[in-house]
Amino acid sequence: MTLPATVAEFKAQFDRDFIYGSGKETIRDQDISKALTEATSVFNADLWDTSELKPAFLYASAHFLVLNIQMAGGLNPSPTGKGIDNRGGGITQSKSVAQVSIQYGIPQTVLESPILNQFLRSDYGLRYLQMITPRLVGNVAVVGGFNDTGGPGGTI
Repeated sequence: MTLPATVAEFKAQFDRDFIYGSGKETIRDQDISKALTEATSVFNADLWDTSELKPAFLYASAHFLVLNIQMAGGLNPSPTGKGIDNRGGGITQSKSVAQVSIQYGIPQTVLESPILNQFLRSDYGLRYLQMITPRLVGNVAVVGGFNDTGGPGGTI
């Protein structure tokens, strides 16, 4: 399968967002390649027209890159890595400290979707959700024709 975007296109899209290089304290090409590949597991190219496909895929890929770096313990993890000590981060709907609290309104359809709710965990994922949400609402139309339901009337 051909990926919708390349490592070079990722770097061009997010030239201010990440520090690229070859050391483990930077984002490496192999980190980007891994994120591009992982994004294909949840990306439906048929939802996008030609001009929107690549930016949407790159935001989904950036989301996976951020999660992968977080899982590894960041760009400067201990010499042994932090993967073994990693704990999954859930979706925060409300927080309270003393008398101050904040609540986030998250659409139920996103919360209940095993594919979409993961995108709430990064700003890149949130941008991807903003882009994809209008494409997940189906259009409905009624077309006149013969009524073969057994009900009254011959045609609609």
